[in-house]
Amino acid sequence: MIEVKVRKRLRQFELNAEFKSSKKVTALFAPSGSGKSLTLQTIAGIVEPDEGKVVVNGKTYFSKEEKVNLKPQRRRVGYLFQDYALFPHMTVWENVCFGCKNREYGRKLLRTLQIEELADKKPHQLSGGQKQRVALARALAMEPELLLLDEPFSALHRSLKETLYKELKGILEEFQIPAVLVSHDIDEVFELSQWLVVMENGKTLQEGEPEELFLKPNSLKVAKILGHKNFLKAKVVKTLNGELLKVRTEGGQLLTCKSCNAKEGEEVLVSLLPFSVALTQNQETTKITLSVKELLKKRDRTVVIGEVEGEEVELHLPPSLLPNRAIEPGRKTELHLNPHLLPTVKEVS
Repeated sequence: MIEVKVRKRLRQFELNAEFKSSKKVTALFAPSGSGKSLTLQTIAGIVEPDEGKVVVNGKTYFSKEEKVNLKPQRRRVGYLFQDYALFPHMTVWENVCFGCKNREYGRKLLRTLQIEELADKKPHQLSGGQKQRVALARALAMEPELLLLDEPFSALHRSLKETLYKELKGILEEFQIPAVLVSHDIDEVFELSQWLVVMENGKTLQEGEPEELFLKPNSLKVAKILGHKNFLKAKVVKTLNGELLKVRTEGGQLLTCKSCNAKEGEEVLVSLLPFSVALTQNQETTKITLSVKELLKKRDRTVVIGEVEGEEVELHLPPSLLPNRAIEPGRKTELHLNPHLLPTVKEVS
């Protein structure tokens, strides 16, 4: 369990981060300059908050009220920096063993991370992926209670990232260490984390399980940060069983959508997610009419670029729904959507 509630006033910025998680990997997700890395630094003890507390597994690292502020070396936190911060004059083995009391444990880390053959090399002789593994081994070598990952994959290409994602998940499982991950890559967040904290301008906006937050953002701001792009203005016509809403768009289309706890008569924005196209048509699906502008062929799907009531939208057809003559540029078409994949938010401005 990690509990963070910190405030730090800087010259032109105020951090006001708050979250609580008992999951294996917690992700801090936000635009650049939103205080994600600063939050990690307050957990690690590199930066002292003005007020608040940091508690990890029942151990208080910082509490302004209780006058507790453990030194970084007493917090037993492993920190993997974005640029890896390896000591350039040291070999891989010397880097891993820096601050490591158990040399046998250090050798185990080399084996686990498959970098034994690099033990005598120095950082300038390593590739980006190798540096990442060495930095992770060094962070784990101190046998931390918590691992802090500050955008550790940002400089790596996609195929290498995916390989390292699998390795990191295996390592966290093997060593039973919780982690806090800073990322601006939503795919990375979904791949690695079980708890998501959305931030902006130093402030926590929403937290929860990644899929839950993505499909039920509590504001337009959170929806946009998470990558929602296509919105239709609508008014709630009827609430259905607490989970769904019937709404009528400005253009008169009647849609069933995921609830945002709006009441009848309230205005909402409907987020048309690209993957909301239903595989089969049934009583639960909802129908939307759009003008097709362009079809793009992808390896695993067809992308339909269209227009709905003056708004450009992008919808993805899975392989089982191959386009037919009704879905051609310049024509209007109807597509059935899954209501549970059509989030709504109350903010319309």
